[in-house]
Amino acid sequence: MQLPIKAHYAALAMLCLADVHARGGRLGTKQIAQQHEIPVQFLAQILQQLRAAGLIHSVRGAQGGFMLARPPQQITLAEIVDAICATPNETARRGPAEGLSVALHDVWQQLEDAQRQVLESYTLARLLEQATSSPTMFYI
Repeated sequence: MQLPIKAHYAALAMLCLADVHARGGRLGTKQIAQQHEIPVQFLAQILQQLRAAGLIHSVRGAQGGFMLARPPQQITLAEIVDAICATPNETARRGPAEGLSVALHDVWQQLEDAQRQVLESYTLARLLEQATSSPTMFYI
């Protein structure tokens, strides 16, 4: 199952905030948008959704910006996706499983469960660790 680009941008923004979290840092919308080439208005909407979900806090003013509401070890990709993709369970919307659709219903449910399990297994801290430990490869 493919997640929308909005979820990808939200995860990127949260990783940026996790990266400055230990130093007590904050980042503004423009900083994150420029660093990852995300449209500023789109990112502003995403950050507001993350704030409404309680994943980040915002501070106004010249020294303001966004910061994580909890340590990176306590925020999972599942929480980020839930905040951005707040749609009802896809499998549940397909209706009751009857006849031939039972086999497909079970497969879709297993796929959804596996995706959820993977998203829950990754914290921002784990992703930051992976990003800093893997060497960057340059190809010519």
